[in-house]
Amino acid sequence: MRACLISTLVIMTFFVVILLLAGCGGESTRPRAQGVVCVNSLPERALIHLDALNTGKLTPDTLLVRQGMHTFTLTLDGYRDSTVSFSITHSDTISFDIRLVPLEGTLRWSEVPDVGATVFGVDFATLTYGCAVGENGRVFRTSDTGASWVEKSAGTLENLLSVSFISPAVGWACGTHGVIFKTTNYGDTWDPMPSGNSRDLHDIFFVNANNGWAVGDSGKILRSTDGGLSWNPQNSGTTKSLSAVYFSSSTLGWAVGGYLPGEGQVILRTTSGGAIWSPVSPVSTACLRDVLFITSEIGFCVGDNGLILRSTDGGISWDPVGSMGPLSLRALAAWSNVDFWAVGDEYGAFGHVLRSIDGGLTWYQFEETPQTLFCVDAIKGAPSGWAGGVGGLWEYK
Repeated sequence: MRACLISTLVIMTFFVVILLLAGCGGESTRPRAQGVVCVNSLPERALIHLDALNTGKLTPDTLLVRQGMHTFTLTLDGYRDSTVSFSITHSDTISFDIRLVPLEGTLRWSEVPDVGATVFGVDFATLTYGCAVGENGRVFRTSDTGASWVEKSAGTLENLLSVSFISPAVGWACGTHGVIFKTTNYGDTWDPMPSGNSRDLHDIFFVNANNGWAVGDSGKILRSTDGGLSWNPQNSGTTKSLSAVYFSSSTLGWAVGGYLPGEGQVILRTTSGGAIWSPVSPVSTACLRDVLFITSEIGFCVGDNGLILRSTDGGISWDPVGSMGPLSLRALAAWSNVDFWAVGDEYGAFGHVLRSIDGGLTWYQFEETPQTLFCVDAIKGAPSGWAGGVGGLWEYK
């Protein structure tokens, strides 16, 4: 009888343990009530802490959060921490857009008070000497790293759309109705150069004191081999508008465009200084507005629909590395071989500054400006960068 009782107790104990284990297992697999929190910040790539715990996630990103009261904090070097408390219930989806506030004395974009005109092009030949060009032939130059700017005039009412300097003293500018100007005295005065062209010229680039190119509407490409004193047309093979040109040597170069409605993307490449321009297969229909190479092999293009392209074979082929949404990206600059800037706007609204710090593999939105940005320039290793647009010039310092 006693043995039977003991056996019964053992069996009962066994079933109780089984039931407890089953209960624990059922509870652990039952989904807890959660909501979705979408966290965005300007600039992006801020680290997200949830309830004082590091999530390891960077903005923009989403979090699955248990229902109830919570707090998240965003941290980013050079900016004040931003903390938000919120309540969420089961199946809720809530979004936060946080504009981070820079710390005093940190690097950020600020408007240059001496430049009160729309700027379409900016170029620094050295850390000290820079020049910006813009509407109605207006020119602004600095000889003290941008601490002050002096306004000059090219002697024209045409808009100057691009500028290229190969030394502090010698530079060229181009603009509407085919105008080209040259300076040999640090931008103090400008002499008109006969282009033999009446089409708008959107970009000009000199690789050295003699060899330069200008591109513009209707597939127009002009080349000079005598420092801009004379210009000869080259056969681009296209009638599409060209927005930008870049050469890494006197023979290897690229041109991009297609910004007029219905034109479609165009990429051209030459290995003969432009004697022959070859089309490159377009990646999409979105137009391209600027091109930049940091070596003879590695280069980037930017354009509409936030499109960013990267090439690792000298521009023979291109791959998209980012699409930054409804932005018209208009210009590129390299601060180093891994630190890049791109600027543009929301199709005529706010200006946007994008940045990559990993060699152009990934990009994030760094800052906004109140107006459209058309151009950007940076000297490798310099403490400052420059962007021009509607209403003036902006400095990153």
